[in-house]
Amino acid sequence: MASNEELRKRKTYLQIAGFACSNCHQTSREDGTRTLLRCTRCRMSYYCSKSCQKADFSFHKQFCAAIEELSNLEEVWYSCNDKESEWNKRKIYHMQLLAAALDRDLTSYESNAWLNQPKCHVCFRTSRDSESRSALIPCTSCHVVFCCSNEHWEQHRSKHKSLCQTYQIMVQYHGTSETLWAPEEWDESLIYPPLPKDWSSYLKWRKAPQFNQLDALCRVITNSLSLPLTILSALERFYPRSQLRSFDELVIHLIGAGKYEVSALMSFEEIMHILPNIRTLQLILIGIELTSKTMGVSLQCCPRCTKADRKRIYSLHPISYHEYSASDDFITPQIVVGFNIGLNEEFWKPSVEFLIEKELPCIFTSYSKDEASQDAKMLKNLGAKIIVGAKENKWRSTMPLVEPQETDKFYYNNYYRTLLKGKRE
Repeated sequence: MASNEELRKRKTYLQIAGFACSNCHQTSREDGTRTLLRCTRCRMSYYCSKSCQKADFSFHKQFCAAIEELSNLEEVWYSCNDKESEWNKRKIYHMQLLAAALDRDLTSYESNAWLNQPKCHVCFRTSRDSESRSALIPCTSCHVVFCCSNEHWEQHRSKHKSLCQTYQIMVQYHGTSETLWAPEEWDESLIYPPLPKDWSSYLKWRKAPQFNQLDALCRVITNSLSLPLTILSALERFYPRSQLRSFDELVIHLIGAGKYEVSALMSFEEIMHILPNIRTLQLILIGIELTSKTMGVSLQCCPRCTKADRKRIYSLHPISYHEYSASDDFITPQIVVGFNIGLNEEFWKPSVEFLIEKELPCIFTSYSKDEASQDAKMLKNLGAKIIVGAKENKWRSTMPLVEPQETDKFYYNNYYRTLLKGKRE
C-alpha cells in the first residue's frame, strides 16, 4: 500500500505534462505565468516557485537522481521507429533500469509518472528523443496530449477531437480532491433491496446535494461509492430480503486489496446506512500490496451511527488470500469481493479453488469486457457456478482513467462484474 505521503504527492496528469506545480498542484494558468520552472536534473518535474521546488526536494530527490543517471545513458534511448509497441517496451525497460538505479521497486508515484510521460501521439518520441531537445506541442484544450510537430498534429487532430473532452474530464478529476461522500440518511423506508436503477436515481433516493452527474466532483464520488454499491448489488443477488435485513454483523473480505480500497474505506459506511440493522461492519482487506498487518481498527462513523453504538472495523493482511484462508486469522465472510484484480492470472488459482470449495458468495470486477471474459473463462475451467458472468456493472465508476500502455484508450473502475458461488453441477 502506498504511504499517505505518496498518495498525497502522486502526480496528476497536468503535473506530469508540465502544466501544474509538482508540489502545490497550482497550474501555470492559476499562477499567472506562461511556463513553470523545470527541474534541470530530471527535466520531468515542474514548480511554480523556488520555494515549492525546495519543499518537494526531499520527496523527489531519489527519483530525480535515477532519471538523471538514465538520461546520461545514450544507448538506452534507442528509436521506437514510430511504433507504439516499441514505445511500450522501451518504457518498461527504462523502468527496470530506474529500479536498478534506486535499488528497489518503483513506487506507485514513480511508475505513474514514467508510464504517463509526454510523448508524440503519432511517432511516440519524447522531447529527449529529439536531436534539438525541442519541446512537444500540447493540445491547447486538455494540455495532456502532445505531438512533436505541427505536421503530426495535422495527422492526429481529427482523432483527438473526438477524445479531447474525455481527457478534459480526466484532468478535471485529478485536480479534484478525493471526496468520500457518504450520505448520513438511513434507508428508513426499507426500500433496499433492490437498489435504484442508476446513479441519478440513487443520488435522488439518498437525498444527495444537487450534483450534476457529469461534474468532476460527482465522478470522484462515484469512483469511491462504486465499491459499496457494487457490494450491495451483489448481496441482493445472494441473499433474500429478509436475511439481508436480519444481519447483525456483516463480514466482507476485500481480496487483492490496495490503495484503491484503502483510500475509499470511509465510503463503506453507506452499506450500514442502507442496511440499518447492522450493528458491526467488519472489513477485512487482504492483499500483497498492503504494507503491514493491522487488526481490528475502528473507523469513525457518522453521528447517528455513533449514537446508535454501531461499529465499523477494518483489518489489513499483507499476504495472498490463499495464505490468509489457511491462517488462524480467517473469519468466514458473508461475501468475498475482488475489485479489478485480474482474476485470470495464475496467482489467483489456489485462492479461487478455496472459494469454490467453501461455497462462499463472491463478486469480482474488471476494467473491461475482455478482462471480465477472461476471468469468467478461468472460473468455468475451475468448475465454478457462475451466477452473473462478465456483465456490465451499473455501479461502475463514471470517472475515465487513461490506459498508459495504449494510446487514447480509457478504462473505468469496476466496469464489469462476475458473481459466483460454489461448484457447477
